[in-house]
Amino acid sequence: MDEKSYPVIAHLKDLRRSVFRAIIGVALGMIVCFVFTEEILLWLRRPMEKVLGTSSHFVVLSPQEYFFTEMKAALMAGIFLSSPWVMYQLWLFVVPGLYVQEKKLAGIFVAATVFFFVAGAYFAYAVVFPPMFQFFIGTLPPDIQGNYSIGILFGFATNLLLAFGFVFETPVLVFLLVLMGVVEVEDLSKWRRYVVVIAFVVAAILTPTPDPLTQIMMALPIIFLFELGLFSAKLFVKKRL
Repeated sequence: MDEKSYPVIAHLKDLRRSVFRAIIGVALGMIVCFVFTEEILLWLRRPMEKVLGTSSHFVVLSPQEYFFTEMKAALMAGIFLSSPWVMYQLWLFVVPGLYVQEKKLAGIFVAATVFFFVAGAYFAYAVVFPPMFQFFIGTLPPDIQGNYSIGILFGFATNLLLAFGFVFETPVLVFLLVLMGVVEVEDLSKWRRYVVVIAFVVAAILTPTPDPLTQIMMALPIIFLFELGLFSAKLFVKKRL
C-alpha cells in the first residue's frame, strides 16, 4: 500500500467527486441518446413483435406515456453509452488503496466492466427475452386479448437489461475484491456452495417476474461468472507472487 495513510474524509471526497462526474457523464449520454429514441424503442420492441407476429399491437394508457417512455429509453441508452466513463470514475475511487503496479490496470478494468455490462444486456435481449415473452403470452386464455402498454413493456425490458448488465459484472467484482485485499482467493474457493444459493436469491430479487425460467437464466450465468472471476483472480495472485 501507499505509505501515506488515506483518511476517511479524503475517501468521502473522492467518492463524492467520482459520483458527481459519473452522473454528469450519464446525463450527457442521455442527451445524446435522446436524438435516437425512435431507433432505440424499435430495437427494444423487436423481441416482443417476433413473438406476437402479425398480431403485435401496442397502446399508451395516458397522453404523456410515450414521452416518458422515450426519456427512460434515452436514460438506459445513456447509461450504456457512458459506462466507460462511469467505470473509470469507479476505478479512480478505488486507486488510492492499491499498489503502484496495480494502478496500471485501469484500462483492463474499464474494458472488462464495459464488456461484461454490455454482454449481460445483450444476453437478456437475445437469449432471455424471446422465451420469456413466449411463456407469458402462452399463459393467456383464448378469450383474453392482449393490448400491451408501451410504457409498461419498456419499463419491464429496461429493468431486465440493466439487471443482467449489473449481474454480469460478477467476475469483475470478484477480481476487484481480491485485488483490494478484501477477501483471499482461498476463502472465495470455499464459498462455492453458498454462491449457488446466493445466485438464485439475487435472481429472484432482481428479475421483475416470478417465473422460474427467467430466474434460472440469470442464476446460472452468475455461477459461471463467479468461477470466471475466481479463475482470473487466481492467475493474478499467482503472477504477483
